[in-house]
Amino acid sequence: MRTIWLACMLFAGVLTGCAGPQHLSDKYIPEAAVEFPDLEFEADLFGDRPDIPAITDIYRLSEDQQHAFQAYFDDAGRQDVPAHQRVYDYLESITMNFGYHGDTYAAEEALRESSGNCLSLAILTTALAELAGVETGYQLIDSSPVFESQGNVVFRGQHVRTKLYEPERETVDGEYVMRRAGLLVDYFPSSGDRFVSNISEAEYQAMYYNNLASEAISRQDYGTAFWLLREALKLTPDDDGAINSMAIVYRRAGDAGKAEEIYRYGIDHLPNKVSLLRNYRVLLMGQQRFAEAEDINVALAELDEASPFDWLHAGHDAYADGDFREAISFYQKAVEIAPYLHESYAGMAKAHYQLGNRVSAKRELLNAQKFSYRKSFQSLYQAKLVALASEH
Repeated sequence: MRTIWLACMLFAGVLTGCAGPQHLSDKYIPEAAVEFPDLEFEADLFGDRPDIPAITDIYRLSEDQQHAFQAYFDDAGRQDVPAHQRVYDYLESITMNFGYHGDTYAAEEALRESSGNCLSLAILTTALAELAGVETGYQLIDSSPVFESQGNVVFRGQHVRTKLYEPERETVDGEYVMRRAGLLVDYFPSSGDRFVSNISEAEYQAMYYNNLASEAISRQDYGTAFWLLREALKLTPDDDGAINSMAIVYRRAGDAGKAEEIYRYGIDHLPNKVSLLRNYRVLLMGQQRFAEAEDINVALAELDEASPFDWLHAGHDAYADGDFREAISFYQKAVEIAPYLHESYAGMAKAHYQLGNRVSAKRELLNAQKFSYRKSFQSLYQAKLVALASEH
């Protein structure tokens, strides 16, 4: 099974206030971005472009939904509450009965159905923040991975949270603001979450199209997946996840040559190569090009990714695919870069357990417990050690 990235967006909001329902401004329509100059995506295999939501469609709410929010926001009894807090409170009130659903919805559908995945909630939050004149930002968070299997595709969730900024204030001479204040809202917080980076609005929007493309791949609708990935790559042409997915789409649609061209381009030009290399190896093995596949193994072994999280995520992917020995090698690389990350040892423990290596599993669980900095993790690993000992 191949692993596809599925964006898991978690949400928040900040306001300044506005009068009456309004449609989204043109700020959500990004400037045109060009695809890689020497990598073209021919549409011959995939038919005519289907009806794909535009950026403004994603955030559009019905008039009734807009009126309901505006009535709450403009209520006289709430005017002493800061604008961003009012958006937060409204979201909290309307999402109390939200049910998690794996599909990615635009704002109107998410609110109407009271369900959707965490990206759906983030989109809804952004739509409300726009109505209130609130500026938003987005942060990529590293957290315990969330896996979902649909057919022969494994989805791994990316965790992104929204920051709702307080209105900018005037500064006095000589004053420098290092970080602008705001609210971070995360409806599924984890004690293991780590801030990775801020992401642009274009990257956040591309996640919507990537999500829909992943869902299309899972139902073998490669035509729709192709056109959705084209939209994602217009927004973020250097997105290794979208490039990887596009190669998978071409391979499954029967054009292995184009898939190989895309893999090789990504491997040559993009900084994050692990998933691209692994999926390229799948293609080579399917064509019985074993010597070249072995070269990929060597390249993976020699690859020097700067971030331990690249290897940690590669380990999670390999584990989800059932490649337990490879998962161990990836987790070990994460340990070599950052020996203090308890998640790497925990991952190795799981993989060793699946291989029947109980002694090695115990050793790595002890390491995970040693390097865990929260009592909750220490207790979790202790429970696993007790469970492992009871098997004897």
